[in-house]
Amino acid sequence: MDAFLNFNPPKKEEPKQLILIKYPGIIKNVDKALQTMGGLQLIAQSHFNNHSLELSHTPDNPYTSRIMAERKSQDNISSGTLHLVMKVKRKKKDPKVVKTEFLGLINTVYSFDVMCDFQYLPLKKRIGADAFEDMIPKLIPTDLSSALSWWESQQPQQTALFLPPYQFSRYLTPSNKILGRETDHTEKTRRGARSGYGQNLRVERKALSITVMAMDDFPTAPTDEAVTDALFRCKHDEPHRLLKELFDERPMWTRVGLLYRTRIDDSLLRAILQKYAFYIQSGPWGRLWCKFGYDPRMERDGGLYQTLMVSFRQHGNIPERQRLKVSSDRAQTINPNPDVNEPVSYTYEQGKLPRVRQMWYCVMDVLLPQAQQELIESQVASIGTLQPTVEEVREKGWLPPNVLDRIRDLIKEDVAKTSQELEYLMNDTNQADEDF
Repeated sequence: MDAFLNFNPPKKEEPKQLILIKYPGIIKNVDKALQTMGGLQLIAQSHFNNHSLELSHTPDNPYTSRIMAERKSQDNISSGTLHLVMKVKRKKKDPKVVKTEFLGLINTVYSFDVMCDFQYLPLKKRIGADAFEDMIPKLIPTDLSSALSWWESQQPQQTALFLPPYQFSRYLTPSNKILGRETDHTEKTRRGARSGYGQNLRVERKALSITVMAMDDFPTAPTDEAVTDALFRCKHDEPHRLLKELFDERPMWTRVGLLYRTRIDDSLLRAILQKYAFYIQSGPWGRLWCKFGYDPRMERDGGLYQTLMVSFRQHGNIPERQRLKVSSDRAQTINPNPDVNEPVSYTYEQGKLPRVRQMWYCVMDVLLPQAQQELIESQVASIGTLQPTVEEVREKGWLPPNVLDRIRDLIKEDVAKTSQELEYLMNDTNQADEDF
């Protein structure tokens, strides 16, 4: 009974953990193969310190590019290939009789499936002989004594010309994208990409929109590639219909205005906007998207679309962190119930603080009565006066600079007045709360 109670189950013997090195070559001498990887001691040190193994077929040559091994762990394998180390013996009298012995389980595999860079051997063929001369002792010191006296030699040592590479390749795997041709977006290339197997389903990142400067000629139509790309990126008709209606309503818009009126996503707008308009980067109509075929420099009504930049950095009620962000949140002091998905308004209305500290407005979108009166008076004053030249219109626009400055001052005055009224209302509310 005591023997039964004191029975201890046999301990399960754990298999030995071994490593596998897939050597890129036929091994005839194990010691020399280990020496190409730094020796057995360096291999063990690199393995236990989680360092990569380095291989050099000429370990004594400092002008060679070593091959880095890829390390893969085999510990958490639930299915697939399991690497075992087995010892197989055949009977001499009867080779059909085989005896196997399990030695261990492989938990780490090293493979050299990377690119082998060019190898440079510092050798020079001897004159009149088939042998070669080793140039390493003439190129670099080989021991401490030669290194200390390397620069003390009275007569310079004659050395044959040997130009090693400045550096080896920094990439371990070959790639055809580094030196590849530029992407061709023609229809012929598209048809070739759509046909056959191995098609890349990821949408390519490319900009097909047209950007012009103030003094350039404005395009009249988009490119065929831009139209095809816009239809490919957005196959629904509703966003295309909204943009077409907006540019039929008026030919020039800011991106903020397009986001506010269409309420479509910013990334989707960028993808299809190239089909309907081009971007003006500088000049009186800078920061605007202009409809293809329209040129505001050809008629005086184009002055209504001239852009005006207004900065509100001196007002604490406009949040600083939202400056220059199109899809920003309304400040809590301005709107107690902000809508995070609501885009910024492209118009300026009297008594309403803007949501960002820097805005670009079209002058016709400044809905201040005095600003509208300034535009009317400017148009009336231009009747019967000398028309500006084409170069002057391209450089300064149709509106005089003093009119733009006056509209900007009117916006800032209204913002300052609204900020004061808001602060006065907040102070009165705080005072009323303290009375209780």
